[in-house]
Amino acid sequence: MEDLSTPATEHGDGGTHGRPPGLEFAMGVALFSMVLLVFMLVQFVVMLKGVLAVDPAFGPDASLIDLIRSPDLNTVMERYLYHGDIIARTALWSGVVGTLLIVGSVYLWKREGLVDFIGLRLASVRQFILWTVAFLALAVVLELLMRMVPSFQTDFMERVLGSSTDRVLLAVGVGLMAPLFEEFLLRGLLLGSIRHITDAHSAVALSAGVFTLMHLQYSWTVMLLILPLGVVLGYARVKSGSIWVPVLLHVINNMATVLLG
Repeated sequence: MEDLSTPATEHGDGGTHGRPPGLEFAMGVALFSMVLLVFMLVQFVVMLKGVLAVDPAFGPDASLIDLIRSPDLNTVMERYLYHGDIIARTALWSGVVGTLLIVGSVYLWKREGLVDFIGLRLASVRQFILWTVAFLALAVVLELLMRMVPSFQTDFMERVLGSSTDRVLLAVGVGLMAPLFEEFLLRGLLLGSIRHITDAHSAVALSAGVFTLMHLQYSWTVMLLILPLGVVLGYARVKSGSIWVPVLLHVINNMATVLLG
């Protein structure tokens, strides 16, 4: 079993090709930044196109340039910030592009080490069951806290669900594609990169912190509840050795919000 208290300098992936751990870490962070930048750019473009499609102020011949040049751009964007259909398409396409970019770029970087670096091998059934039970137990505790403490409550998903006209699209975009991308990005690329220079516990903590900061659509109090979810997802990845365990847990969480909300 991997020693979680020491840096995985070779990472067991055969993909360092003799490069020093610090350089591997720097390369990983550079790829992470590139993927995140492309992801945000795709989100921006898809959201703009979605706004053009639904806002009556823009005709069928309006272009992205027309919307960007509009003096009311900020007002228009805020109006559709919680629009379920726009959010679903944004999550879907940015997630697809981002995930493919991660796999492609890591393959060029790690070559034969791609599978072990991201954790593409399936875990045992026991690991899936163990971490699902642990994750659901934490989810129950956090749900009770949200019900008891008003500051932990949020109406973000209620507004998204209330404006959605296609629940299937929302389930695919927010329930499936968003978790897949986030896990490949955070518990795959980022956590694996950090492991080159530090132990698994620090890598889990840092990736959980970034995971929390990626949910700025919520208040800081709600983000405090997201942090422990990120920690459990991180340990599910390093303990099971498979990215598919945190992907499953993340999908369960998001699907429950979309389908039961």
